[in-house]
Amino acid sequence: MLDATMRRHREFLLAHTTGQKLFVLLNLLPDQQARQARPNLSVAFVVDTSGSMREVVTEPTEHTGQTTMVDGQRYEVVRGGRNKLQLVTEALRGIITSDLIQPQDRLALVKFDDLAQILVPFTAAADRAVLLKATDQLDWYSGGTQMGAGMKAGAKVLETESGSRRMVLLTDGQAFDSAVVQEQAGVLADMQVSVTTIGVGDDVNTELLTEITDRTQGQPIDVVPDNQHPQFPAVRASDLPAALLGDLKQAANEVVTNVALTVRAIKDVVLERVTRVQPTQTEVTNTGGPLLIGNVEAGTGATYILEFTLPERPAARMRLAQLGLTYEVPGANYRGELPPLDVVVEFTGDETMAARVDAEVMQWVQQRNIEGLVAQASREAQSNPEQAARTLEQARNMTQRLGNGAMTQVLDRAIGELGSSKTISLGTAKTMRLGAKTQTLKAGSGADGRPTDEEIRRLTGA
Repeated sequence: MLDATMRRHREFLLAHTTGQKLFVLLNLLPDQQARQARPNLSVAFVVDTSGSMREVVTEPTEHTGQTTMVDGQRYEVVRGGRNKLQLVTEALRGIITSDLIQPQDRLALVKFDDLAQILVPFTAAADRAVLLKATDQLDWYSGGTQMGAGMKAGAKVLETESGSRRMVLLTDGQAFDSAVVQEQAGVLADMQVSVTTIGVGDDVNTELLTEITDRTQGQPIDVVPDNQHPQFPAVRASDLPAALLGDLKQAANEVVTNVALTVRAIKDVVLERVTRVQPTQTEVTNTGGPLLIGNVEAGTGATYILEFTLPERPAARMRLAQLGLTYEVPGANYRGELPPLDVVVEFTGDETMAARVDAEVMQWVQQRNIEGLVAQASREAQSNPEQAARTLEQARNMTQRLGNGAMTQVLDRAIGELGSSKTISLGTAKTMRLGAKTQTLKAGSGADGRPTDEEIRRLTGA
């Protein structure tokens, strides 16, 4: 039910050379039978109901000149505009009443502020009245941002669920309990529950949210007030309902779940890193045991880059590692295991043969490296804006050659800000960081983005 293909960036490596890199592309695609087996969804919505969620983020039709205090913060009273919590409520109501959700799907609702509370334990989606009533009660609550407590409550109700499990975490601020957030991200990763984080506004702790999505193989969604005219891939606040529906549609398309990768390498061959590069980019946590690499969509599948560092070897053909994969197809009540995949290369003294590179594999390696350059430039911008601009130009050159137009536009904006103000605005930095994770190449992209020979040498250590 799951097909796996593997390609190496080189078939030949130089003999008697230490520290060479080997990049292995692993592509997973459900077969026709699996694609037709839609899983039952179990989705826990964990919603921030803190006081700041009352901030109006869509254009008002009337300014009253009045203000109000909520949890020590003063907000303008306007008419016609919608605040963050109203938009979240609208989005949840749209999902509950959508044809996308089938009667056998199950939904739960958790709120968090100073305290976390399970408003509705997992309930069949057919029982819409109960779910809609709880959604309308979200406005009853207020307080701080104990996000970790909310995640803990969400994980508790997900424990006993089956099918395709997902948490959707909606927040607008800095968590008061970051240590608990990180702990619960690990719990959810061990449970193989993907977390979609929806950060509303510029006060969100983007680093923390991306850590959650990395550890759980989820995806981040960035929501920006309408009056800020957000740059794609950020989403306008008024478009939050559509974005949330799109995420649930993706969840319904994840027909293969709980994929685990086992890597058995020979002595001195080191697996340095595993990165999912498609459909979104996340780092896979290497725990030393089976690697939990997430779910696989019916249409696009999933693509991973495995990075190995190799010891010195004499001229010979040899197996460096063996890959094993297990998975589930919940819609067909099936658990499967694929035959092992052998990673075999030939060490040679012929430099011409060792120079042959698979351009498609290197495209994905380049895509992976864009995120690293973006993170590097964000750090450099704080003390050396000129160097940050040069780093972003390097990333931009990659996105241009790869045909990644959306990410090129994001980088253009950041480079322009560095040139005019010697800094990168908070909103642009956030969009750039999340764009590097979500605006990735798609399977079947052309070879126009192949790296130069110099970049190949630098990336591969050859």
